[in-house]
Amino acid sequence: MSVKDKDPISGTDMTGHEWDGIKELDTPVPWAARWALWISIAVAVLFWVLYPSFPYATDYARGFLGYSSRTAVNEAVAAAEAERAENFAPFATDDIVALAADPTLEELYSAPISKLYADNCAACHRNDLAGQEGFPNLTDAHWLWSGAPEEIEYAIRYGINADNDDALVSQMLAFGADEILEKPEINDVTDFVMSLSGRGEDVAAVARGQIVYEDNCASCHGDDGRGGLEVGAPDLGDDQWIYGADREQIYQSIYAGRQGVMPAWDGRLTDEQIRMLTLYVLWAGEDGGS
Repeated sequence: MSVKDKDPISGTDMTGHEWDGIKELDTPVPWAARWALWISIAVAVLFWVLYPSFPYATDYARGFLGYSSRTAVNEAVAAAEAERAENFAPFATDDIVALAADPTLEELYSAPISKLYADNCAACHRNDLAGQEGFPNLTDAHWLWSGAPEEIEYAIRYGINADNDDALVSQMLAFGADEILEKPEINDVTDFVMSLSGRGEDVAAVARGQIVYEDNCASCHGDDGRGGLEVGAPDLGDDQWIYGADREQIYQSIYAGRQGVMPAWDGRLTDEQIRMLTLYVLWAGEDGGS
């Protein structure tokens, strides 16, 4: 029997293995650690036998105890849904006008509905409902369609230019890209549109642009430029601009056209949730923002 080398410092036997001058000490895993490993393996096997574990092609090993948390989970979910239905019972009615007239609902439900809004609407309209470029401000009194409760509910339910047969439809023509107007005409009508909010400086251009406007734009935006709720045409004389108010942005809107899209939430949210969001938008407008 050969005698093993020993480490000169600790006196521990060496295994005889060496890598780049580094020799390995013969120090096996302690027995306590070995026993802990084997015990854990035994416990794991026991749980595999007693409780659900490995999947099959179409099923899974259910274990000798036949335990399942599915029933308990389903009961907990059903209880939570029942509690939620009870807590939000006022929104079960389909009379959105009556809900909007109830002054007690905002204080009770504004906070929980804000979570629903944050999950579904804030990405476009922002958490404060103030909108951003391309998405309207929901806290002011300027509406593309209507500020009536039933009309807001309709817009949320069926969307705008959405993939839904009942969606509201609105599109501004691309007067330049589709060669409906020449660039000088677009420049003139841009000046006229700016004049509606007190910013037109070239009097001659404004006069020419008014003629272009009356021939091409008034049917949607109205003779006075105050918009048309019937077709979702914005008011051009106020201080609220969805796509920007400077000359370049207005020119671009006229040249390339606009067609904003709001998804239809019908089928994605419940009727109660759609009514909640309708009221939340109404409350934001009444309070001047949230």
